[in-house]
Amino acid sequence: MNALQALMVLATATLTLPALALPALAQTALAQTALAQTALAQTALAQTALAQTALAQTAADQFHPKRGLNFDIWVQWMDTKDMLNTPGFLDIYPDWRTHVSVTAINALPAQGYDFARLPMDPAPLLALGPGQPQDALIAQIASTAALVQASGLKVIIDMHSFPRPNEAWGVDTILSDPALFAAYTTLIGRVAASLNGMDPTRTAFEPMNEPTNDCDAIWGDAVPRWPAQLTALYTEARRHAPDLPLVLSGACWGGPEGLAALTPLPDANILYSFHSYTPFLFTHQGADWTSGLESILHHLPYPPTLLTGDTPRDLARDASRWARAEKIQTDPPATQANLMRAFAEYRQDPDGQVSRAAQIAAAWADAHAIPRNRLLLGEFGAHRTDDDTPADAASRARFLRAKSLSASALGIGWAVWSWSGNFGVAEDTPNRRPDPAICRALGLPCQ
Repeated sequence: MNALQALMVLATATLTLPALALPALAQTALAQTALAQTALAQTALAQTALAQTALAQTAADQFHPKRGLNFDIWVQWMDTKDMLNTPGFLDIYPDWRTHVSVTAINALPAQGYDFARLPMDPAPLLALGPGQPQDALIAQIASTAALVQASGLKVIIDMHSFPRPNEAWGVDTILSDPALFAAYTTLIGRVAASLNGMDPTRTAFEPMNEPTNDCDAIWGDAVPRWPAQLTALYTEARRHAPDLPLVLSGACWGGPEGLAALTPLPDANILYSFHSYTPFLFTHQGADWTSGLESILHHLPYPPTLLTGDTPRDLARDASRWARAEKIQTDPPATQANLMRAFAEYRQDPDGQVSRAAQIAAAWADAHAIPRNRLLLGEFGAHRTDDDTPADAASRARFLRAKSLSASALGIGWAVWSWSGNFGVAEDTPNRRPDPAICRALGLPCQ
């Protein structure tokens, strides 16, 4: 029996003394004293419970990302070989540090952001291999995180692997080549060790961005490979950074379906992330690095309910003509018939299925008793082109508003992609002046 339990027993015993043992006034005084003792005991117990709850909170709970901004991967894009062979290029890593003012970084909290996701391309580190040059880049990862934290923002250090066709250092190769995956896992441990000791309530580590494998397992009956690989990355990161929140995602490009197929790891100090660019036909229109019909589209409105009258026919005609003139091959072929079918599918859902990703993630978290504050919509955004019209900008703002609200309404934090570039929410200048319309769409004050 502890002291609090003893106090409760004493109070209860006092209240039950025989009524004839004491005069009435004495009985009343004793009863009042006992009630007071009971109240004190109950208060003490409540305070103890609150203290235990506070202790049970993990760093991930305290990190609690709400409204975030993805920084740039690169400003000047190069093949990995060219990075290594260009004198001085990797002296400042990542290179946005030479293109963005400290004033712009320091302004982000006043604009309404509480955290930044910092993409770090692992390709040059893998290409260099262990040694002093790799150590120098790892040191710059930690110093970049500290630079951004000095603004008041929390940070997620994101090892931002992505496909690199015709190179050995892209995410597809990392996940398919056992030797390269082993080297990558070792690298993750070394980066985690460099971050160990940073404030875990303001620092989180994401060991891999958008694992591209296992789509055939999620949408078919193939044997999944990502769970074992995720466990290996998690184990190495946790071994070297025991206190930091880790940001983990499912397979198949880190989408919500990949998260839904994942079995949570037995660690409460994890944030689970998912990315969503649905509806892809809208968000990636004009993105010439994609291979679908979206790559040849321009001026598709959002929401789909605006795609009315002759607009679908006119967009299909223009896109098909342009594809033929530029000899662009798409999958499926850019015929007017295929485009009209794509538009019909786009219009099947009034909001273009914008809210579906957050709903899938929330249902998965609830099913596994994971608090929703440990979920993160880690990327969402919409591509813009040089020939965008005011109507296109308005559609983009409507999409960003709908997507961000779909997450926040369910208690899920978000990070918009990205600060600048074709998906940017700010101008491509050192001071990165935010787009006022985008600020309003995201519910940000953007002072």
